Amino acid sequence: MTDAEIPELAEIFAPRTIGPTLIVEGFGAKLTVERGQLAIHDGFGPHRRTNQLSRIERRVKRIIIKAVDGYLTIDAMKWCKDVGISVIMLDPAGDVLMTSPADTYYEGRLHRAQALGSIEAVRYIMDRKITGQYEVSGHPRIKDHLIRLQHDVDTIPEITAIEAKTSRYYWASIRGTQVKFRGDVPEHWTTFQTRSSALQYAGKTPRKAVTPFNALLNLGYSIGYAEARLACHALGLDTELGLLHRPKEHKSHSMALDLVEVARPHVDQMVLDLVTERVFTRRDFHETNEGQCTVGSPLDREVIEQAREAVKEPLAEAAEDVTHILAESCDTKIKKRTPLTRRTLKATH
Repeated sequence: MTDAEIPELAEIFAPRTIGPTLIVEGFGAKLTVERGQLAIHDGFGPHRRTNQLSRIERRVKRIIIKAVDGYLTIDAMKWCKDVGISVIMLDPAGDVLMTSPADTYYEGRLHRAQALGSIEAVRYIMDRKITGQYEVSGHPRIKDHLIRLQHDVDTIPEITAIEAKTSRYYWASIRGTQVKFRGDVPEHWTTFQTRSSALQYAGKTPRKAVTPFNALLNLGYSIGYAEARLACHALGLDTELGLLHRPKEHKSHSMALDLVEVARPHVDQMVLDLVTERVFTRRDFHETNEGQCTVGSPLDREVIEQAREAVKEPLAEAAEDVTHILAESCDTKIKKRTPLTRRTLKATH
């Protein structure tokens, strides 16, 4: 660590503002319970932060841990659950390592409905996703496919075929988006060209981003995926029984992957707005030895907060609606709950 880097670290680890999303980062992070309060320690080298939350603190809804190393005690996990705080843990690249829900609900009949599948629920998810893509891009061919989805398809393979065609038009409409930088950066960092990654040799998955634009998208999608997992727990859905995605050994939360499809266009719009308004610096992003690009601090903090705000409402509505569609397919009546949006409660006031 050079002397020139110390002021930047001091800025990154400045006193924390307590809000709905509390982000823990740096090295040697600790979440413990001290004298009945949650103690949060993080930072880098001499630049350390310590915050304490009391049990009556109700501003914090999520604690997102993005620290490189440290520990979280069992007492701290129980404390968070007791006061209604969900915990999300990300690895340095932004992938979700763990979600610990504050609210859990079990309904075995919904699990059975998930296992049996629902073309209506899949159509609903894709309708919400493609509608969002049309609102972002305005491409007329996307609207044509949306109309076809709503009226002319009856099987999941037909729905996925429409999604694939729509995605080609969608990403083509975004291709060429400029990402502005102050100073010299690799040329391929300055323009969005494709969602695929040269580092993913098997298939066309974009998980290992090689450009800042894709790194921003990936971090935003990770937040959406984590929120989808938490929504499943709150509504009584099994995160591993997807309707559209198939369970995979290395990443089996396929129901969460289904729901996050609805949130993706909202993350896309958030990232497009960000790159339009912002001139970045080289330090806003990190490039690994193999060429993977990730979002650096403190930009990652801003992206996490904006992404959670962008996906919160559409994801909550979609998760509840999909749950209600599945409930209607059950042999016995299941109460339609709205713990995420409180829509039922609002209607009665």
